[in-house]
Amino acid sequence: MPEQQNRTVFSITSFIVLVLITTVLLFIVNKFTKERIAENKLIVTRKIINDVIPPKSDNDIFSDFIEITEPDYLGTNHLVKVYRSRSGNDPTGVIFYPVVANGYNGTIELAIGITNDGVVSGVRVISENETNGLGDGINQANSDWINIFTGQSFVTISRNQWTTRNDDGYFDQLSGATITSRGVINAVKSTLDYHDLANSTLYKE
Repeated sequence: MPEQQNRTVFSITSFIVLVLITTVLLFIVNKFTKERIAENKLIVTRKIINDVIPPKSDNDIFSDFIEITEPDYLGTNHLVKVYRSRSGNDPTGVIFYPVVANGYNGTIELAIGITNDGVVSGVRVISENETNGLGDGINQANSDWINIFTGQSFVTISRNQWTTRNDDGYFDQLSGATITSRGVINAVKSTLDYHDLANSTLYKE
């Protein structure tokens, strides 16, 4: 009988130890995975921002930002980061991250850079779920279509021309992806509108 009790105690003890070891291992793996995901996300974010950053920037743009909520212009009820670009003490532009556009298969997240005088310095796709071979051409990894906005403004293109050629506008749409193209164009135009409206306040803390 004592031998059987010893076996039972040993089995219970072994089980508890196994559970504890498994729990610790899961915690370590989970922590490592979260840190790696966060690190990779930061690398991607920095690359995207560097791709659209306004020229003549010499400040630490990644620590110089505010957060705003402007769903009517930026397409989301969530906070949008506005990274501020400066040359010395002079503002040179901002990056809105993320602006949300309406795509064919759901929302598209964009990073949009605009110089202080209202010129698009760059647009990049942060995330999208558009159709492979069609709407996913908005992604800079798949085509250079997204570069059509760089250097454009309401001076170079009048407001009523900020739409697709199918809608009698200025911009070429991706073949077979008019809805996707229209959504991105509208998002960039709306962000330019907001920049014009709020430019004087974007550099305030």
